[in-house]
Amino acid sequence: MPKRLLLLAPLLLVWSTPAQAFWLLGFSTAETQPAATAGFIGGTGGQLTVVDGKTSFTPYLAHAGLRVGILDWLDAGYRLCTVSLPYNEEGPTLGGELDVKARWTPRSWPVQAAVGAVFANAYLDFQGQSSLAYSPGAFLLASRAFGPSLTGTVEARYAYSWVPTTGNQLHAIGGSLGLAIALGKGVSVRPEIGAFDFVGTLGGAPANGLGVQFGAVLAARAF
Repeated sequence: MPKRLLLLAPLLLVWSTPAQAFWLLGFSTAETQPAATAGFIGGTGGQLTVVDGKTSFTPYLAHAGLRVGILDWLDAGYRLCTVSLPYNEEGPTLGGELDVKARWTPRSWPVQAAVGAVFANAYLDFQGQSSLAYSPGAFLLASRAFGPSLTGTVEARYAYSWVPTTGNQLHAIGGSLGLAIALGKGVSVRPEIGAFDFVGTLGGAPANGLGVQFGAVLAARAF
């Protein structure tokens, strides 16, 4: 119960806060959630994008999610998230992201590797028009344990975002570096930072640029 209470506050903040940005960071290691168990994450961070000379900075971006173990090498997660489009003034409301992650390496190895597929969607308000946006993607993860309390993670991620009613589309590709710092049995804090390149169209005009994200979540195994 204490672990769940620790994650309740960021979870409520996510549900009550309009999203003006998105998460491309995964806040995960290559190790999969053990079968028949579940874990929660909750935290916050920020985002800076520069797209075609327009700068957007979001200093506060809440985050929460749930992950369940399916098989020893396979798990799935759901997090409250928005599609990967860099907005300056208007933006998406709260959406969701589902991902599936498969681990390639034996759990006993100090170096872990995994691959995953992602699908996100959200309603958004762009140029006065409400639309539904879709964002499929994929990621590669590699993690290395540096001791019982510290794991380092490198991630490569690609996301394609598409708004059918407006014709807006965007490719986001990049990578991130993260740490998992154990605080106790089944509990860790996970800081992460990443950089991403954007190529596409917004509002009928080219939208190309760069983005940087940073954040940290508290992860806890529920059972």
